[in-house]
Amino acid sequence: MVMEFRPTRLADIGETYGIRASTRQNPIPETELISAGFTPQAVAGRYASGEYVGWVCETEKRLVGFAAGNTLTGEIIVIAVLPEYEGKRVGKTLLTLLVESLVAKGCARLWLEASPDPEIRAHGFYRANGWVPSGIKAGNGDEVLELFFPDIDSHP
Repeated sequence: MVMEFRPTRLADIGETYGIRASTRQNPIPETELISAGFTPQAVAGRYASGEYVGWVCETEKRLVGFAAGNTLTGEIIVIAVLPEYEGKRVGKTLLTLLVESLVAKGCARLWLEASPDPEIRAHGFYRANGWVPSGIKAGNGDEVLELFFPDIDSHP
């Protein structure tokens, strides 16, 4: 099985909703995303304007994971991988590519919101990849994590 990682295309957006709704932990159905303002048209507009940058993982002409970030704020918006592709370094590769893209776009601070519950996979995943808690809690109870670059940042 060959996995190809490539930048997100506008034609990929529809398929990403199914991936997001199918994640093993923290799935979000398309209807909920649309209610929150993440309509396919709005997301496409953000990609087209350069506000969003993203990557997908494709195998056998099927998307199996994706990641998106905001170039204006440095936020990692989402990383989602189909359950049958967990543990195959899809999420790690998507995160690495997204971080590189956001840094290349000039983002000096990268951050994301994730569950503070150690039973949730994202908790360990982000920490294992260098993300640290900022001490800030989001309105939904998630914690804000930041990524520091040792050669340019002072780490608390």
